[in-house]
Amino acid sequence: MVRAFYEAGKNKELPSLADFHASAGIFSKFDENPPYTRQKSDEAFVYEQAAFANISDYNYNIEELRIDLLGDAAVATFYLTYTGIFVNDYSFEGSPVSSRVRVTMVLARTDRGWRIAHEHLSRFPDWSGPKPAKRG
Repeated sequence: MVRAFYEAGKNKELPSLADFHASAGIFSKFDENPPYTRQKSDEAFVYEQAAFANISDYNYNIEELRIDLLGDAAVATFYLTYTGIFVNDYSFEGSPVSSRVRVTMVLARTDRGWRIAHEHLSRFPDWSGPKPAKRG
């Protein structure tokens, strides 16, 4: 589930990203990029699609994945490092982007299988790679 989400983004399977989320009434997300407010499912889906659509040569690495099963819920924690080229479709220019973030995903067992109920991403404060591209 965790790796499959990032693979879907890498492979530009953008419509499938929403399928990883729990139902709209349950899902929430805090992101490393603006907006920094709590996102609901539909808002997170729009930002996830935009991020993956506008990045080329996307590569990621998941380190120290730990999944703790708690009945019909699970908590996945890991470190995510990603790189790519953010492409501005209006100016046809690309900028390198990279980040190293701490990720927590709360997964829920649903009638559709395991789904992401909550995501929280926070950037390492001492990350020295290129800054992620701004949205908007």
